[in-house]
Amino acid sequence: MIEKKELTVLLPGRELKLHVAADIEALITDVNDEDKVPCWADVWPAAYGLAYFIWENIDFRPGESVLELGAGMGLPGIVCGLKRADLTLSDFNPLALEMAGENARQNGLNVTLLEEDWRTFACREKYDYILASDILYHPQLNPFLGEIFINNLKPAGKIIISHPERKATYDFLEAWYDHSLFSQEKLIREVELTDALLPRYNIVIHVFKSLRA
Repeated sequence: MIEKKELTVLLPGRELKLHVAADIEALITDVNDEDKVPCWADVWPAAYGLAYFIWENIDFRPGESVLELGAGMGLPGIVCGLKRADLTLSDFNPLALEMAGENARQNGLNVTLLEEDWRTFACREKYDYILASDILYHPQLNPFLGEIFINNLKPAGKIIISHPERKATYDFLEAWYDHSLFSQEKLIREVELTDALLPRYNIVIHVFKSLRA
């Protein structure tokens, strides 16, 4: 049983209630195994930045589908669901999916939960949008995500990536980005948080649009 605490997220005209882990360190079972470090158990600055960006800038058409990779507590995806997207939350950790599903339900959403490891990603479904909130930080895992972006995006679909100015993310995207396959827009969304290591973060948001018809 995970001990939880409630988190309130304020969007213009909307208040969200999420649960996150009350004690992340208590969930660590092996500090030497990165798969067992529970980065999924909280909402990180890049997730706030991506959630705000989506709420303020994207209006989904009926039937448009969204896949959030490494969803953790699911904040950006839940915002998509509130804006009427068909939402799939994906994570490799079943506890993360359980909590993300709970967070979606308590905000009035029915969503699809997908338990997948990027290294062995078996899902063949294609989506109108793929979200990646601060998950492109590991050089050994990033190539697997690059393949998912290509394989699981619909023609003319969009990939939206957020990160707190991580060099590993910049390096991967510079090598991965193909001008013949995607257009790219990039912006900075400032995020202010009261209960974080820093009070203010610059969150970089990349929007890649597929040029395939």
